[in-house]
Amino acid sequence: MDHGLLKLGLCSAAALATAIAGWHHLPPPPPDIQTVIAESAASSQSNSSRLVQEGGGLLTRNGRSSGSRSHQRNHYATLRAYREAIGEQWKATVQILDEDKQLALGTIVRPDGWITTKSTEVPDSPIDVRLHDGTRAAGKVKIRRPDLDLALVKIERSDLPAIRWNIDAEVPVGGWLASADSRALPLALGVVSVRKRTIQQELSVLGVQLSTQKEAPSVVSVVVGSGAEAAGIREGDIIKELDGKPMAKQREVLDYLRSVPAGNRISIVVERDGNDVAMQAQMMDLSRSLLDPTEMEVNGRISARSTGFRDVIQHDTVLSPSDCGGPLIDVEGNAVGINIARAGRVCSYALPARVVATSVEEMLLSASTAPESSQAIDLATKEDGTTVQVFKPAASGR
Repeated sequence: MDHGLLKLGLCSAAALATAIAGWHHLPPPPPDIQTVIAESAASSQSNSSRLVQEGGGLLTRNGRSSGSRSHQRNHYATLRAYREAIGEQWKATVQILDEDKQLALGTIVRPDGWITTKSTEVPDSPIDVRLHDGTRAAGKVKIRRPDLDLALVKIERSDLPAIRWNIDAEVPVGGWLASADSRALPLALGVVSVRKRTIQQELSVLGVQLSTQKEAPSVVSVVVGSGAEAAGIREGDIIKELDGKPMAKQREVLDYLRSVPAGNRISIVVERDGNDVAMQAQMMDLSRSLLDPTEMEVNGRISARSTGFRDVIQHDTVLSPSDCGGPLIDVEGNAVGINIARAGRVCSYALPARVVATSVEEMLLSASTAPESSQAIDLATKEDGTTVQVFKPAASGR
């Protein structure tokens, strides 16, 4: 085994079986949607419906030019056609914000202000929630399900448009899906890539390679797209503290990092040019994408927590990590799941509606019986399938 990879913690990662269908292999949209695409495009741009299939520098929903086949399904005319298909379900989508930065999307699950979202993208500290009508409300994470990477957020609002799940809807391989946004137009379109499957939990890594020539934890390289790079760790830094614990040797650093789950944030102090520099970094799953620096540079970041899910819907919608947490809608307007991770360029995962609906009920029950606390509660699943509350002291873990 390569000694450098051992120091990085990149050991024997199982490859993700993506089985992604290319655009040229995709089925056409349903006939009624195809008709709407052609009619709406004809009214605004000649030959637009042909170019949706063949390319030619089209404008996306955000007004950006896109000549790539992987983006042509997200041409404005195509998205506008699906607006009718998803009906009013998009109004249950919210933005989770830190000031004006979007951390994730969320899905309203109860009219009285309960929202579910992707847990590892949202901190315990107060957040802002922007609703479909543009208004904002202060929000707070009340409970988390680490095994599913779901969190339950509460805002003080009433009469909100809650999502309507269809737990019996099954979208076949090749079936079309729309990722809802807090605006009427879908965020993006995609198709189901493979049958529901389990994604193996991978090793959690910070994303630094430590020197093999020194006993001190000295950084010799930083993985592109990793939590270490995002935090600002540099080559030549010496790691001195992790979550307030002194670190003098490489083994201490490696042992501590192995105990931190992907998605959790850790406080780091490094020595740089004789000065101490403090920062926070997010641990990430060791996915195949993280091992490919070219993919990370070209296609952007993947979700910090992108593995360790059971029975996910894998689809090829192009999302960003901050687009996770919103509902996934089929062409009949059924809410069939929640986007939970971006795992690659054209590989996204969603938790099925049945899993989400059941988990939300369990979290709501736990939230109603839990004591008032400034710290979110973790809901853990036991071997017999039952859930228990786990109370943890406040820390920098998220």
